[in-house]
Amino acid sequence: MPKPEPTVTEIQQEIIELLRTEEVAALATIDSEGHPSASQMHLAGDGLIAYMHTFTHTRKHGQMQQNPNVSYTIGHLPPEGYYDRRNTRWVQIQGRAVLVTDPQEIQHVAQISLEQFPWASDTSLYENIKAPDQGKQVLYRIEPVQGLWADHRIRLFHHVLLEFSEDGRTLTDITDYNAVVGRRTR
Repeated sequence: MPKPEPTVTEIQQEIIELLRTEEVAALATIDSEGHPSASQMHLAGDGLIAYMHTFTHTRKHGQMQQNPNVSYTIGHLPPEGYYDRRNTRWVQIQGRAVLVTDPQEIQHVAQISLEQFPWASDTSLYENIKAPDQGKQVLYRIEPVQGLWADHRIRLFHHVLLEFSEDGRTLTDITDYNAVVGRRTR
């Protein structure tokens, strides 16, 4: 049975939960010629803000330094896959990538990453992250600007467009995607 239409607050909580429970996302950056490049990345969620870890020698680091506009998608696909498609949900985010330079924020991100990624406690990955000018590892904060939420628990093809506050920490508005594109439902 479909769920009722969610409120802005309920969708915000669903996105926060998705960012805390799903570990791998597809991140798109833009190269110097305007072409997108996609990478599978571990994202750590802190509310609606996503954080990612990379190295200074990577393509994505160079591209985000040149152009901070990024996009990512992360979703939940049940173990039954297509057969349980009425329980899938995902978010597509367009946002700004900001290089994290504050030592306190770096430590905060390392902590939430260790909480979200149990495998990371068996590695030294988050023990060596320093300010960007002090090492080869860096963290980025991805602040959402707008996006799309899909939740097939409501009904198949239930999509809403998302608008966020200036700092990306609050979902401020949703718009029925189908109404925007002129698609009739039901």
